[in-house]
Amino acid sequence: MKKRTWFSLLLVLLLGISAITPAVMAEDTIKIGGIGVLSGPYAVYGLAVQKGVNLYVKELNANGGINGKKVEVLWEDSRAEANDGVLAFNKLVDNDGVVAILGPVLTGVTKAVAEYAADINIPLITPSATAYEVTTDRANVFRTCFLDPFQAVQMARYAKDEGLSKVAVLYDNGNEYSKGLYEAFLAECDVLGLDVVAVESAAYEDVDFKTQLTNVKNANPEAIFLPYYGAPAALILTQANDIGLDVRFLGADGISDIVDSIPNKALLTNMTYSDHFSTQSDSPLVKGFVEAFKAEYNEEPSVSFSATGYDAALVLTNAMKQGSLQYDDVVAAIKATDVEGVSGKITFDDHNDPIKSAFIMSFDAEGNKIFVKLQNP
Repeated sequence: MKKRTWFSLLLVLLLGISAITPAVMAEDTIKIGGIGVLSGPYAVYGLAVQKGVNLYVKELNANGGINGKKVEVLWEDSRAEANDGVLAFNKLVDNDGVVAILGPVLTGVTKAVAEYAADINIPLITPSATAYEVTTDRANVFRTCFLDPFQAVQMARYAKDEGLSKVAVLYDNGNEYSKGLYEAFLAECDVLGLDVVAVESAAYEDVDFKTQLTNVKNANPEAIFLPYYGAPAALILTQANDIGLDVRFLGADGISDIVDSIPNKALLTNMTYSDHFSTQSDSPLVKGFVEAFKAEYNEEPSVSFSATGYDAALVLTNAMKQGSLQYDDVVAAIKATDVEGVSGKITFDDHNDPIKSAFIMSFDAEGNKIFVKLQNP
């Protein structure tokens, strides 16, 4: 466990601020720290989170804030670097006097910041860090996104619900995301009694999958699980079509950006995948969120982390409404969360991971996303 720098600890002592319990602020504003990647190539994710958080806080303040106090989110850019994330954390806590942290966004940055947050037990909720160990042994660290293994389990259950009995897997053996999904999918297939008739793997950054796909074709599966990101998955679907492999394909949230990578959009009608959110859900909460988002930003929430960011702000501020802003009290209130968010109903398990539904998605022949169903845990 990393400890905060001696300088920041000394500053805390000199200012007379407890590292365990924040000072009661004289002004009628509750300050929350926001850490996200707000610039560079990954900013699409950080800006999506920021928009979701800011929208919820704006709505909250319009409805009286937290027990009559307004909420202000102070944002810092991690620039996708762990060190910058830690510097942002120290600034927000020591200089700005925030009482909780929303973010960070990327898993690597979140892991680093979470260690420092655990040292002082300040509440931290990430909307988007999916690695299992982010919350391990950190009672104060939570997330509103589901984990990668959860997606794989839900997709295996979806296959079972659809009446499929024979499945195959093609995964990237050089990618932790892909391997983790493959392992969890395989384990759940064993539990459900699904027959895994073929398992094939490819090396990281491979672009020719026809040998593996031919082996899969010879095994006659009804569906193939592809734990890939969009660009390689587009190659796989295209090459499967080239060799006459006409089956259903299943994927996880990495598939969500496949549309821009595949020339023949009609092939996507065979693809079903899991995601954190869908704008097409018939939930009144989702419809209200989408309408408010469009009114605020003149666009629809195209990245699901806008929804998990919105829900992170919901979970945190709902916990703060219980009356105390002391770290321990807010953490305990978060742990007891039972709320309906735009990304689904949220409660937390013993690992501080959300128990929530997965949005099962597909595509039409033009590449437009189609909401299929909520897959409940």
